[in-house]
Amino acid sequence: MKRENTLRSPKESESKTRYATFEAVFDDRKRKVPGLWRRGSRFYVQLRVDTGDGRSTPRKIPLEATNLLEARAEAEKTRTEKRDGTLDNPGYRPKFEDFADEYLASPILAQKKRGTQENERQAVSRWKTHMGGIRLDKVTPPLIYSFREKRLAMGCSPRTATIDVIVLRNVLKLARQRGHIQRLPEIIPLKQRPPRKRPLVSREEFSQLLAAVTEETTKNADLFRFYLRFLALTGAREKEALRVQWSDVNFERAFVTIGTDGVAKNHKARSVNFSDELEALMVEMREHRPPDSEWLFPSPQRGSKDIPAKTLRESLLRVREAAKLPWIAFHDLRHFFASTCVMAGLDFMTIASWLGHSDGGILVGKVYGHLADSHKKEAARKLAFFNS
Repeated sequence: MKRENTLRSPKESESKTRYATFEAVFDDRKRKVPGLWRRGSRFYVQLRVDTGDGRSTPRKIPLEATNLLEARAEAEKTRTEKRDGTLDNPGYRPKFEDFADEYLASPILAQKKRGTQENERQAVSRWKTHMGGIRLDKVTPPLIYSFREKRLAMGCSPRTATIDVIVLRNVLKLARQRGHIQRLPEIIPLKQRPPRKRPLVSREEFSQLLAAVTEETTKNADLFRFYLRFLALTGAREKEALRVQWSDVNFERAFVTIGTDGVAKNHKARSVNFSDELEALMVEMREHRPPDSEWLFPSPQRGSKDIPAKTLRESLLRVREAAKLPWIAFHDLRHFFASTCVMAGLDFMTIASWLGHSDGGILVGKVYGHLADSHKKEAARKLAFFNS
């Protein structure tokens, strides 16, 4: 009688294991090993796991062990990890679209600026469309790359596509905090062209800009002239400056505080000490202060309400066109302030505190360090130790 060949291919063995039933495991004395199961050739340990909705359920977790001794040791290690809270929860995994809504309703997003919130909401909506029904633990690099390639194909810049990925990481970071995933997908960043370096505003150009502020170019000439000088002498950002009140100006201790209402970029207030020119500006503005407003830059259309100006960009457009300086933006005056401070020889930590940086001057040195070097070289050439 011909003997039947009982060898099976790997695929056949895998298929047989997949559909086999779970069987209890017994030791060599025919005693059942608690919590240990076997299906085909694979061992499993049974634990109660959190389903994510306040309940728990028994779940069989696959082990790498190939024999009973290894299976017992690995099962005990898995139980220890569960007790210590270090076990990757094999239980409930929400879908991305469901957890994305949880992120959008979280305090983490609510603490961000309104513009940032809106941008993140739009990005999250795009991600939900791309992979809404996928479980959080199934969000993989290939899925992310396909979304990014789709965005690039639509004409988005690498920077815009990168921001979308950053928003996704924000969602996944919260998922990791909630215990839904153990680690974030590792994404290779896109190569981006460095932003075009903007020229620094010179003193002559700033004077030229101020000279163009007339009643013919803008209805709010006096207010706008004060505003430009305030930006250049404090390094304040556009929106920050508009929210400064007279209660933020301390003439006795010679400083002005910016961001007291939390509108600063990092939500922290900072004080800028008076230079002679800034003090002179504050005194001049106090003399011209409208008696019915607490704001340094009150809205010209405030009526009976005391509110600050929302924006002065229309005035800027008209003034810089008249000055033939179309490239100057409000933020360039922040750079003007920082570069002037660097060339005056001030230490980077002080400049950083005035700008509202929390890195102790690292960014100032990185962006403006070359100015300090050139300034030092120029100063060194003026030295004469022995030659008159």
